[in-house]
Amino acid sequence: MKNVKFYLATVLAVALLQCCNMKQSVDFIGYNGVVYTVDSAFSKAEAFAVKDGLFVEVGSTETILSKYQSGNKADFNGAAVYPGFHDTHCHLYEVGSGLLNVDLRNASSYDEILERLKKAYAENPGKSFMVGDGWDQNLWEDKRFPTNKELNELFPAIAVLLNRIDLHAVIANDAAIKKAGLSVDDKDLNRQEAEIVNGRFTGIFMENMCSVLKDAVVDYTPADMRDIYLAGQKECFRYGLTSICDPGIEYLPLKILDSLVSEGVVTLRIDSWILSTEENFKNITAPFKNKNLHVSTLKLFRDGALGSRGALLIEPYSDDKDNYGLEYTSMEKYKADCQWAFDHGFRVSTHCIGDRANREALDVYAAFLKGKNNLGWRIEHAQIVDKQDVNKFGQYSVIPSIQPTHCTSDMLWAEQRLGERLKNAYIYKDLLDQLGWLPSGTDAPIESVNPVYTFFAAVYRKNLDFVPEGGFQMENALTKEEALRSMTVWAAKSILEEDVKGSIEAGKYADFVVTDRDFMTVPEQEVPQTAITATYLAGEKVY
Repeated sequence: MKNVKFYLATVLAVALLQCCNMKQSVDFIGYNGVVYTVDSAFSKAEAFAVKDGLFVEVGSTETILSKYQSGNKADFNGAAVYPGFHDTHCHLYEVGSGLLNVDLRNASSYDEILERLKKAYAENPGKSFMVGDGWDQNLWEDKRFPTNKELNELFPAIAVLLNRIDLHAVIANDAAIKKAGLSVDDKDLNRQEAEIVNGRFTGIFMENMCSVLKDAVVDYTPADMRDIYLAGQKECFRYGLTSICDPGIEYLPLKILDSLVSEGVVTLRIDSWILSTEENFKNITAPFKNKNLHVSTLKLFRDGALGSRGALLIEPYSDDKDNYGLEYTSMEKYKADCQWAFDHGFRVSTHCIGDRANREALDVYAAFLKGKNNLGWRIEHAQIVDKQDVNKFGQYSVIPSIQPTHCTSDMLWAEQRLGERLKNAYIYKDLLDQLGWLPSGTDAPIESVNPVYTFFAAVYRKNLDFVPEGGFQMENALTKEEALRSMTVWAAKSILEEDVKGSIEAGKYADFVVTDRDFMTVPEQEVPQTAITATYLAGEKVY
C-alpha cells in the first residue's frame, strides 16, 4: 500500500512538473486588474503576458496564469490598468526646462508675480538670467498687459523674461531687450509684435519676437539641454505618458535628443516635429527613425493665441474692434513650407487657433491633398472653426488635434474675445464626427502634462474648481470611451502607428499604466485626483 501511495505521489509530482514545464516563459505577467484594452470592442480583461516588449496574450487571470510563467509578476489587486497614455501635443524640452523656471501660474496679480520673482532670486542670487512661466493677465483684476517698469527696478543688471501661459507673449525687462539687441529705431522691427509707447518698448512682445528674446536670454549648454530632456522624460513617465508628439524642435535640440535616444537613456516614444528653419531644412531632407524617435512632421503656424489676442480671426475681436489677430508668417511663406513638406515626404501640422487661421490652413491643405487621403496632415488646436469650414476636415482627411484643457482654461473669458462666435469654439464632438475619431493632448507646459486632466476636461467640460456647474457647451463633450480613445489608440492613429501601440492587444508594444482609482467609474469629484501608481514601457517599469 505504501508503494502504491509513493507511486501515485511520484506520478502526480511528475505530472505537475510537466504541466509547469508546458507553460510558456514570458518576461512579465500582470494579473487581477481591471484592464481597459481599448481595442475595437472596448473590451475589458484581467491579465496579460508580455515578452520581448510586446503583449503576448490578454485575457482572464485564470487563463494567463495557467498558460504562462515568469519570474516577474505584478498583482494589480483590482486596480485599473490602461494603455500607456499618448499626449499628441507635449513640448518635451519646455516641460523639462520649465522645472528650472519660476512658476507664475495662477498668480492673481502682477504684484504677486513680482513677489515670486524676488523670492526665486533670493534663493538663487548668482543667476545670470531669470525665466518665469505661466502669467495670465486674464486672472488679474486689471486685465491689461503690464509694463516692465517694476522689473527694471527690481532687476536692473540681469535679463528677465516672463512667458505668458500660452508662450505667445512675453514680458522682458530692459536688460533682456538690450541683450537681444532690439531698438525701437530698427526699420525691420515687426511693430505688430512689439508694444511701443512714447517711443520706448513697454516690455511686451509677441509671437516671433518671443523666440528672438528667448534665443538671446536663455543660455543653456548642451549638457544643460541633456539634463532638461531627461527631466522632461521623467515628468512624462510620472503622469503615465509613454508616447508623445513633440511639436516644434530646432536642429541643435534635435541632435541632442537623437543622441540621448541612441544612448538608450531617452526611451519615451517621441514623434518629434521639426520647425521651419533654414538649419532644419538644410540638415533634415527626409523623414527618419531612430529607435523610439520618429521625425516625419513639419510644424507650422498660422497665428498666435486667443488669450493674447494673437489668434487670427475672420471678424475683429469683440473686445478690440480694430484687432483681427496676428498672422504668424506670410501666406507665401506658409505655402512654400507646405510645398517643401509635400515634396520631401513630411506630414504637416499647423497651429491654428482663430477661425481665419483654420480656414486658411484648410484651404492650403486642400490644394495638396485634393480629397480623401492617408497622409496624416493635421491642424493643431482647431480651436475656433467657422461652420462653413468644419466639413473640410472630413473632405480632405485632415486630423483635428485638440487640447481639452484649453477649453476649460479659456471658457471663463473667451466670450469677451469672441462674442457669439464662442459657439464655434472647442467643438470637439463636431470635429470627432468628421473622421470618426479624434486625438487629444495637453500642450504642456502651457497646461499641466497630466493626461487625467485631459480626460476630465473632455468629458465634464469643467475646470479643476468644478466650474461651471453643468459643464461648458456640453453638446461638444466627449463620452468617457471617446476621451480615453483620444489619448491612447486615436492618438497613435494620428501618427499612423495604431497597429503597434495605443491599446492592450497581442502584438502591440507593452506600454501600460496603473492608477490608484478607476477614472472611468469613480464619481466626477474624484476623477482629477487620480494618481499614476506605475508606468510601464515595453513591459519595463519606468515609474
